[in-house]
Amino acid sequence: MNQWLLWSRFAAINLFGAAGLALAWINGWISTIIEADSSGICIMIFVLFLIGVAATAWRIEKVTAELDCIERGEGGRLEVYRHALTRTGEPATRSLELRLFGRITFIRHIANALVMLGLIGTVVGFVMALKGVNASNASDSGSITALVGTMINGMGVALYTTLVGSVLNLWLGANYQLLATGTANLAAALIDAAHGHGPSGGTTASPPTPLRPRPVNGSIASPGGAAHV
Repeated sequence: MNQWLLWSRFAAINLFGAAGLALAWINGWISTIIEADSSGICIMIFVLFLIGVAATAWRIEKVTAELDCIERGEGGRLEVYRHALTRTGEPATRSLELRLFGRITFIRHIANALVMLGLIGTVVGFVMALKGVNASNASDSGSITALVGTMINGMGVALYTTLVGSVLNLWLGANYQLLATGTANLAAALIDAAHGHGPSGGTTASPPTPLRPRPVNGSIASPGGAAHV
């Protein structure tokens, strides 16, 4: 993948998301969520999401820097992989892939944590909604009014935290998929460059196949053309 293409896709995904966020702010949905979420879990989810986006941008910068090294044919992880390939052979390729993808898995874990925090917020909201329920006060109109207010507050926490966690999970998940694709292309480019295929070294020509004697009328023809019985 072209280095600038990776950055342009990252910018497109997050500009689209930022436009949706701005639309929600203009319509007053953001302030409604903040006011309804008395637990503060929605803010926690959003802060964790920003950390995930920043980590994605950091890893994209690393990937593009490695792609630049491959285009130059020197430096970066390419030299390390070439040395490892001469020492261990095929296991070095598997080790390269594990290391590259191991450096981005934490972003996927952050995306999953957003959903988990949303589910935790759902449980917290139901607990808040039910904490004032008391069967002995069912006949008291004043207690019922307070109970309804408590339940509305708790249900707001439950629903909004789930909504925020799910939406931001999709947003960060799109960033992760983009980074995973760039990492896969980086791994392929490193392997091709180290084996002599790619922009840094062209294609290594395979040695010509030697001529083999073949039988001619019961005799064997040598490569020079003379027949020996």
